This record gives sequence, C-alpha cells and structure tokens, in this order.
Amino acid sequence: MTLSYYSPTYELTQRSIKPLNASAREDLLQLFRDNDFLEMNATYVPQQGQPIVTDVGIVEISLLQTDFNKTVKVDPYSQEYMPEGLKEIDQALVDLKQYALSISAAEAEKIAEEWIKNAPTYKYDGSELTLVNSVVMGSVPDQYSMTYSFISGHAGYGNRSGQMTAEVITDHTVNIKMFQGMVTSAIIDGVWDEMNQQMLQNERILLQYPNMLCNETPWMKWYAEGNIQFFKAPTGSELIIAYYSNVYGIEVTDIVQNTVGSGQCSYTLKVVPTDVEAMKDMGWQNT
Repeated sequence: MTLSYYSPTYELTQRSIKPLNASAREDLLQLFRDNDFLEMNATYVPQQGQPIVTDVGIVEISLLQTDFNKTVKVDPYSQEYMPEGLKEIDQALVDLKQYALSISAAEAEKIAEEWIKNAPTYKYDGSELTLVNSVVMGSVPDQYSMTYSFISGHAGYGNRSGQMTAEVITDHTVNIKMFQGMVTSAIIDGVWDEMNQQMLQNERILLQYPNMLCNETPWMKWYAEGNIQFFKAPTGSELIIAYYSNVYGIEVTDIVQNTVGSGQCSYTLKVVPTDVEAMKDMGWQNT
C-alpha cells in the first residue's frame, strides 16, 4: 500500500509505503460493495440546518478498477455530511492511513540517527552517538521523543568551519521529536535549535556551580578590589548580578546560594541561551 500526500497544487509532499496483504485488500473492496459505493452521489455537501465545518479541506474517495471507476467527493470534509455507508468506508481508510504512517521504535531510531548524523553540528565533528532513552508520546500515529548523547571535538554548535573555536572534547545531548516518521524538533543541550540553526532565545537556562569557597568567590574579590560602589552593602544576589553585568555584560537572574559544608557554597542562576557557553568557560555547568 502506498499513501501519498499532495499539496493544494498537487505537489507530492510525503509518501509512506506499507505492506497490505491480499486478505486485507479484499476486505476493503468488499466494504465498498456492501455499502453500494457505486450507487452513491458524486458529491456530498452540508444539508440545510447542518453546521458548516471550516478549515478541513475536502476529501475525494475513488475506487479504480479495470472495468470501472467511481469518485465521491465530500466538501467540506466531515463525516457529518456522509451517509452511513460512506462513513464506514471513510473510517476504514482513516485506519489504513494511521497504519501507513505508523513506524516502529526501531524505525524511529534509525530515522533519528540518520538525521542527527547529517545535521551540521554532528556532521562537523560529532562522534559516539548513543541512544539515552526513547518515549512514545500519546498520539496516533505514534509520536516519539528520543534523547541521544554524543561528543564533539570543538565547542559550539552547527557548522563551525572558518570559526575560531576551542579544541575541547564537549559532551552533548540532543532531544529529537518525531511525528509520522518525520523529525519535527531537534534541540541540543536545551539551548540550540538544530533544525533552524540558532540559539533558543525564549527561555533562560539554569546553570550551577556546585562547589566554591563561600568567601573567595570571584565577585567578592572583585568587590573587595573596589571595582564598584553601592549606596549600601549589597546582598549576595545583588553582588553576583553586578559582577556578571559589569565585567562580562551577562544578565543573570534567579540566583540561589546554598552552603554545602566546610566553607563551600553551591550556586544556581539563569542566563539566556547565548550566554551559556561563556558561563561554562568560567566553570558553570548545566544542572
């Protein structure tokens, strides 16, 4: 069985091929016979008093055989406008469509891995692609969410040819979302949109510095050197905000400090995605 999708201008946009045995094919043909498909009207439209369904397009159901053919159109496409027999035929075809578009977990992983390997970030210097987990999300056909890990030999994302990048082994994770066998989203490290080749700007990223001497932080040293004056003694959060803003031009928010013992403190804060790499160069980590 071949299921093909066409645009309104009849350009092929997607095609799925699945086996359909002779028995299933005969059952479908018998359904057409049992419901007198050849005797149905050529077109079905809303009758007086029926609500008009919008933005659903039209459907044409055709039966083509060597000695005859028949096409029935429903405009707009809604089972509300179909006689009972046509509803049965339409539902059987919808079920076949879902079967044609369904893919196994193994097929989904193969598609995802091929996509990642041919995408700019991994293709540039990626290696050791490993599946971390795969989750089937609640939809029909199945939608998959898969997480992979890999390493690259340089910092950064995308095709870094011609760029000055640090030669450092960098661990990455990439989350792939797939629907109907097509990759719909690919996000690396929670900050890089691999499909659109750009940093995500709409969310702040939570970073952590798990162990630092509470009294020897870079912002306290900076303050002690007289690099900034406050009208009153700043809070810890105010000092951290001022330090990263004045020294690095980085806006940090949602600062949390915790004492972990023996004069050691841990910190978490949030930055925009474009500042993540700079913060990591200073020792901050993803949580």
